[in-house]
Amino acid sequence: MKEKWNFILYLVWFSYLILSAIIMFGHGFLLSRKALSDISECLPLKEFGCDGRELATSTAKGSCKDEEKILRILANRGAPVTCATTRHRVVFILVDALRYDFTEYDDSLVKPLHYQNKLPVLRETLEKWPERTRLFRFMADPPTTTLQRVKALVTGSLPTFIDASSNFAAMELQEDNIIDQVAKGGGKAVLLGDDTWSRLIPGKWLRSHAQYSFHTWDLDTVDTEVDSKIYNELKSHDWDLLVAHYLGVDHAGHRYGPNHPEMARKLNETNSRLRKIIEFLPPDVLLYVVGDHGMTESGDHGGESKAERTAAFFAYRSSGLGGEKSEIETGREVQQTDLAPTLSAALGRPPPSPSLGSILLAVLPEMTMTETLLHFSNNMKQITHYLIRYGEESQQISLDKLANLINITRDHVERAASISTNDELNNYIIDVRVLVDNVRGVFREVWVEFDSLSMLRALLLMLLAIFFNWLLTEGLPMERLPAVFASSFVPSGFISMIVCIGLCYTGYYFKMFEDLEHAIILSTGMVSGFIVCALIIMHWDGITQRWYEGRSQFYERFSRSALVGSAAVLVSNSYIIEEGATLSYLTLSVLALMAWNTGTIKALALWVCCGVVMTVSRIYRGCREEQGDCWTTGGAVPSGQASRIALVMALGSMAGVVVLVRRHTGWRGHGVVVAGCFACAHWAVGWGSLGSPSRSRLLARGAWLVIATMLGLLWKKEGQGATLPLTVCALLLYVANTLVLGAAYAPSASLALLAGFLALNIVSLLKTEGSTKLSITTRCSSSVACMWALLASYQFYGMGHHATLGHVRWGPAFHAGDPNYLPEYPVAIGHIVIGSLVFIDLFGMQLMFGAAVPLLALWGRNGAAAAGPRTQLAAVFSLCLKFVLCFAIRVFAIAISATVHCRHLMIWGVFTPKLLFESGACAAALLGTLIGATLTVRHLPTPQRTS
Repeated sequence: MKEKWNFILYLVWFSYLILSAIIMFGHGFLLSRKALSDISECLPLKEFGCDGRELATSTAKGSCKDEEKILRILANRGAPVTCATTRHRVVFILVDALRYDFTEYDDSLVKPLHYQNKLPVLRETLEKWPERTRLFRFMADPPTTTLQRVKALVTGSLPTFIDASSNFAAMELQEDNIIDQVAKGGGKAVLLGDDTWSRLIPGKWLRSHAQYSFHTWDLDTVDTEVDSKIYNELKSHDWDLLVAHYLGVDHAGHRYGPNHPEMARKLNETNSRLRKIIEFLPPDVLLYVVGDHGMTESGDHGGESKAERTAAFFAYRSSGLGGEKSEIETGREVQQTDLAPTLSAALGRPPPSPSLGSILLAVLPEMTMTETLLHFSNNMKQITHYLIRYGEESQQISLDKLANLINITRDHVERAASISTNDELNNYIIDVRVLVDNVRGVFREVWVEFDSLSMLRALLLMLLAIFFNWLLTEGLPMERLPAVFASSFVPSGFISMIVCIGLCYTGYYFKMFEDLEHAIILSTGMVSGFIVCALIIMHWDGITQRWYEGRSQFYERFSRSALVGSAAVLVSNSYIIEEGATLSYLTLSVLALMAWNTGTIKALALWVCCGVVMTVSRIYRGCREEQGDCWTTGGAVPSGQASRIALVMALGSMAGVVVLVRRHTGWRGHGVVVAGCFACAHWAVGWGSLGSPSRSRLLARGAWLVIATMLGLLWKKEGQGATLPLTVCALLLYVANTLVLGAAYAPSASLALLAGFLALNIVSLLKTEGSTKLSITTRCSSSVACMWALLASYQFYGMGHHATLGHVRWGPAFHAGDPNYLPEYPVAIGHIVIGSLVFIDLFGMQLMFGAAVPLLALWGRNGAAAAGPRTQLAAVFSLCLKFVLCFAIRVFAIAISATVHCRHLMIWGVFTPKLLFESGACAAALLGTLIGATLTVRHLPTPQRTS
């Protein structure tokens, strides 16, 4: 019976079409900027003659003062970037998540919050030595994740949204940056604290005391280690730049939120630390204390809200700082991109090549007019070079706009030589900053300039795949499916795709087009659409006959409308924010109509129980900042360590599942029992301050080993049908979900399992008058698939998640130990493990519900077992395809929404995260459905072909 494997191949084919279209849409929507490998160079002043030319070409003999030489260099239009004559040592302290209002001090507050008035040393220093001290609002660009902020700080460039995905897998920075410039100039840099710096910029440190940075519940280890080293480093004279990255404030925010006694403790420690550092600081050393980003009222960051973007910038030098009165006002906003050229100027180096910032004179020592002009001339030359190189490497900016910017920057370079008075200098500095703001604005537009053609192509491919497969499942009579898939239809489709890929590679080899990936996706998608369309045309008579004779029940029409409606209203940001409650209501409404249609008390009782279960699951639903009262009353506070009650509930729910499993699943249930016992022991042994983390992690590994082993053993055939292996597979995935969710959320997984079981039994009661074939057909209607998809989608919220980056829980990646210590060669196994565990935490329920889809057709005694294997296979295939179509429709709807709202105020805060999470849910549903369908095909008996 070869058609049974053709069913699976067709599901793989459909999965490829949907996922490839999502990838193409992502390439057009989630753009990243073009990174250049250029490095800023500068020539020392001694390499120039008195005529401002390089010694090799200079005709001027004799000696002259440095100031005269600089003036000649400024007047020389073709002169290269010149190294600054003065170099300063810099202590750069990064207090992760130092929000600006943490640094403010208000005497009028009677009962200050836990984060208020905790840094009085800053106010005292400002009042006592205003000429030595500066305090500014330090404005970050989204995304406000630590890796992106560190990249922006050291390169002076802008991050892009898609870079946020690499926050937990930092790769070596390939662009020019401050640390590379220090090393290139013969200087030395020392690193203390967060190991993000050492992973981004390895091998460039005189000394590195880097600490692992993603144990977000550890508030003190990194800070204590930095404190143990920094005061000795301040006494040393062998470094030019000292970087110290403290993490305690950020971790306190992640674990408790800003308004918590632990945040007060960390800020008090920061206050004492800064007071001591200022006392130790040598008079000629610059001290910069900055926050890379802020945080929301729940302690999260990553988005673009003002609380997340507004950090603090504190500068101090006991010998005094420069700047005009208008530039030194406390609380003035400065851009984080301005730090790189400013820090480079302090260190006597040119700005990094990708820098899009201007120099902040207010945080630099007082300089002569000549030195100031040299720094700004270097700044303009670097930006001019970057504009030229970016125009050569990328066509994102129109040539007219690019040429205009280049001409203006060159004019500013030439204008520096004509400056002779302070008023002219001040006007020149203002003009330079306006120009840099304009350049930065142009690149901001470019780096979020969506590739409309790729997005429209992707939407077209998704529409074709959804439309033709909907015709296939809703129109083609089920009795024709075995014959269709026993033919050469599927092999012909795969051969056609292979031919397309070969032609694409040939065209790419002969440089007929540049984007091979898009060519493959577009060509295979269009050919696939043509092939399925041809199949539809061949069977149009059966499709029209089925539509003419079919009369769907009201609950079937309602369920389809509910699914399509829930997808269509994703165009509303308000609906996305409240989607969890809506999905719960729609699911229960569909189930109610199904129970009513059966006309039995049992079905009504099952629906009532399902309603109770989903109502209880409400306590696990988190909330997001836009939800007002829920947010402010603590509904968004991370649960952290499980309470005693939560632990008891987790153990009890797992014990209940284990007991029931052991009674009804035979030898395969032993694996679920053992894995469940390991999970319970993992929670119990690691709970509380007296728990044993090492033993707890060992038990978690044991549970994962049992789960993996049993999933492998499920493929062993016993000739007893597919129902039992599918049930055990779903239960194993349930245990896997509880492991990553932890004891605090494990009961929510049990509620999801129970809700699925109750819905499954309601579906098994659906029946029609007549043969068993009609009965199984009814249970595989699109209404059942829509209900199951709505229930699976709801469980994303039922597990405490929300479609925001701040709600991603990274703790599950470390519940069984730190995957980063796994070997990285030949592949980065640790990164794969981290990604897989976080994926299961986010989308494990969609994976489990997808694997259980065939049970909707095979469960119970309403004739499914009495139907022949061919009918069962056709029913399972039809139901699986309908289920994944539901998720494809949701992804298509949110992609349309993101396209429509690409310039909406909420695009990065609401629509883009929803697109990412909905795409992940679709991928999980596709994977789970493939697992369930393959298990079904493996265990159903092979019938003899009848003549």
